[in-house]
Amino acid sequence: MVRKLLVGLGVALGIALSALLAYLLPAHVQVRGVTPSLPTATDLRRLQNVVGGPIAVYYLVTSHQSSPQGTLGHDVILIEWPDGDLFMIDAGMDRDAATAFGETVQTMFGGDPAIVDGTVSELLGDAVRRVAAVGFTHLHIDHTQGLIDFCAARGSGATLLQTRYQHELHNFNTSEGAAIVGSSCLTRFEVAADGLTTFDRFPGLGMAPLGGHTPGSTLFAVGLRDRLLLFSGDITNSLADIRDDRGKGFVYSFLLVPEHTGRTAELRTWLAALDAAPDIDVVVSHDLANVRQALVPFTN
Repeated sequence: MVRKLLVGLGVALGIALSALLAYLLPAHVQVRGVTPSLPTATDLRRLQNVVGGPIAVYYLVTSHQSSPQGTLGHDVILIEWPDGDLFMIDAGMDRDAATAFGETVQTMFGGDPAIVDGTVSELLGDAVRRVAAVGFTHLHIDHTQGLIDFCAARGSGATLLQTRYQHELHNFNTSEGAAIVGSSCLTRFEVAADGLTTFDRFPGLGMAPLGGHTPGSTLFAVGLRDRLLLFSGDITNSLADIRDDRGKGFVYSFLLVPEHTGRTAELRTWLAALDAAPDIDVVVSHDLANVRQALVPFTN
């Protein structure tokens, strides 16, 4: 009787593990297929001191949450040019989505409830009409869901800057965000798959595919007069993880968010070397202390 019970449990466990593997494997295979070439420090520094380049880079916090690892922020980055145009990186979440996301984080990792600071359109105010283009570090829902609120306030007229990887490659963690972006008010402007892309309309802005965290993970680089800012998204959860070469662990990287851990390790080394330069600052999306130290808050 006991033997039959153990055999039954073993069979059930085997079926469950097989089902889990079948669910996760396509995403793992997909993300491991994205290893584009990375721009050099020389490539990136060409963004500095360009004619008509950005005059300021700001941040908005749509929500934040204290956790055992520090303060988790859901930030929106705004780059301003002399003519008043703004480029927006990521969109945060609306109030209901931010609250629900915070409850999930609290359940899984501990910490305090999320504090919702406002939707992106509330925080932008009248400046929402100045946003000429939008880009996403990746298409997870906590970076994209706020686009619905943005479009309701902005309407048509803004362009989406997106790599081919981000446009074409989606999995169970990014398909919802991709659907929001694909059906939004933004006019798509797809770019080449590899290397650093620059834009005549936005001098001093560069975009490069990274992979690692998601197939569509993207670096945005912004050259100012005396600084170079690199927005690395969720390649790590904090700047300290880059400097200390620390991954996210098995549960996160293999079960929750299928990552190419070899690639994220390569990216940590690459970003750490860049961040060590006195005129280069890497900015990590959810590291609110890092964001606040590197940038200034947006005031309308």
